[in-house]
Amino acid sequence: QIIALQEEIRSIAKSAQDLAQQLHEKREQAARQISVEVAAMLRRLGMEEARFEVCVTPAEELISSGADRIYFMFSANDKVEPQIIEKVASGGELSRVMLALKAMIARRKNLPTIIFDEIDTGVSGRIADVMGEIISELARNMQVVAITHLPQVASKGESHYVVYKQHSKTNIAVLSAEQRIEEVAKMLSGSQISEAALNQARLLLNKN
Repeated sequence: QIIALQEEIRSIAKSAQDLAQQLHEKREQAARQISVEVAAMLRRLGMEEARFEVCVTPAEELISSGADRIYFMFSANDKVEPQIIEKVASGGELSRVMLALKAMIARRKNLPTIIFDEIDTGVSGRIADVMGEIISELARNMQVVAITHLPQVASKGESHYVVYKQHSKTNIAVLSAEQRIEEVAKMLSGSQISEAALNQARLLLNKN
C-alpha cells in the first residue's frame, strides 16, 4: 500500500508540474501583452517615459498558484531600471497604474459593474481630466460607480450622488441639475462658493 501511494504521489506531482508549466507559458504570454497595454495607458495618463513590466519568476517549489511568483515592476523614468512597484511608485503613480490595470481587466472580463474608490488619489489638473475620460469610456459598456473628490471626474458621470453625515448617520442623495452645479463648484472652491467656481462648474458639466 505504501508503494502504491508513493507511486500515486509521484503521478499527481508530475501532473501538477505539467499544469504549472502550461500556466507558466500562458502567464509569460499574458505578461508581455499586459506590459504593453498598461504602458500605453500610462502614456495617455501623462507618463510618457513610464515603464511597466510583469515579471514571471519561477518559484523554488510548487505553490498553490503554480510554480511562479509574479511581480509588477515599474519605473517612471526610462533611464531607470524598473523595480518592484510598491517600493518606488508614488501615490499618484500607483493610482494611474491601478486605473490602467482595472480598465484592462474590466474590458476583458465584461464585468457588469465596476467600483472605483478614489482611484484618482494623488492626481489633479489635466491628468484628472484624462482619468475621468477613461472612466467615462468604461461606462459605455458597464455600470461604473466612481467615488471621487475631483470635479474633473465627478462632472463626467451621468448621475451624481452626494454622501453626507447628519446626526451621526451617513446618507446618500441624488442631485438635481442645479444641485450638481453647486456640488462641483464646492469641489472647485471649498465651502464658500464663488461665482467664478459656479461658472467653472457649469463649463465642466456642459463640456461633458
